[in-house]
Amino acid sequence: MQNCLNDFKKTWEDLDKLIQLNENWEKLIGLELCKACKPLKIEQNTLTIAVNHPQWRQALIYNKHRLKETICKLGINLNEIKIIQNYEVKTLDKKENNTKKVWEDHPSRIKNNNMVICKICNSPAPNGEITRWGKCTFCWRKNV
Repeated sequence: MQNCLNDFKKTWEDLDKLIQLNENWEKLIGLELCKACKPLKIEQNTLTIAVNHPQWRQALIYNKHRLKETICKLGINLNEIKIIQNYEVKTLDKKENNTKKVWEDHPSRIKNNNMVICKICNSPAPNGEITRWGKCTFCWRKNV
């Protein structure tokens, strides 16, 4: 009986964490990304996030270390963040389904996202990559 109660208590704690994440989701990831994804569950200190489009999934994957740090500031310690593709997630704003608009707002677009030039290969790269590794992903992968 004690084991059953302990398991129930752990599940309840995970549900409390998920509710806290949902309440602060827009503040944590921003308005644009908030429309395209949502936290689904927390199990064994692993947060699962459902994303409605591959481009936003990729953006989250690149920034999940930063997201994990931000979530930790809320008092929610996670071991891992798992990001899954889920076409069931609907955007709040139906205008966002316009493919051209989605592409224009994509995180990789230079004009919207403070892209910088990699000092090694002279290619545009997200500022976060340069800050994190000192070079773009492609140059970083050559040295791995």
